[in-house]
This record gives sequence, C-alpha cells and structure tokens, in this order.
Amino acid sequence: MSANTSGFRPINMNDVEGCLNSCADSFAQLAALLQAIKEKAPEFSDAAKLAALGWSVACDMENFAGSTLEQVQKGGVKQ
Repeated sequence: MSANTSGFRPINMNDVEGCLNSCADSFAQLAALLQAIKEKAPEFSDAAKLAALGWSVACDMENFAGSTLEQVQKGGVKQ
C-alpha cells in the first residue's frame, strides 16, 4: 500500500454533487446578469455584444455542470 503524498484525500460523492449543483446555479445567475446588461446596453454596442457572448458561455457552462451532475447522480463515477 502506497502512502498518499499529495495531501489530497478522495472527495465524498455528496461533495461532488454539491459542487456541481453550486456551479450550475452560479452560471445561471451569471447568465441572468449578463442578459440584463445586454438588454439595457445600446443595441449593437460593444457592451451588448460582450454581454451576449458572456451569456452564451454562462448558459453553456450551466448546461455542462447540470448534465455532469445528472450523470453523476444517475450513473455514478468510475476510476
């Protein structure tokens, strides 16, 4: 048996689920914020374009975290 010299221990599955859930929620909040900025910025302005780009990324990451959480909950994790 080898000693763990990295200082890290295996993480509890509930902690992984909580982290992914928090990530999905945070990205959803970020997407909502960026959508509000986009709607208030002058049309075709740099601010509107950047907010739209950020919104797209936030939505993609929310979906990624959410689908990963679903996979963990329904299928588990393999090493």
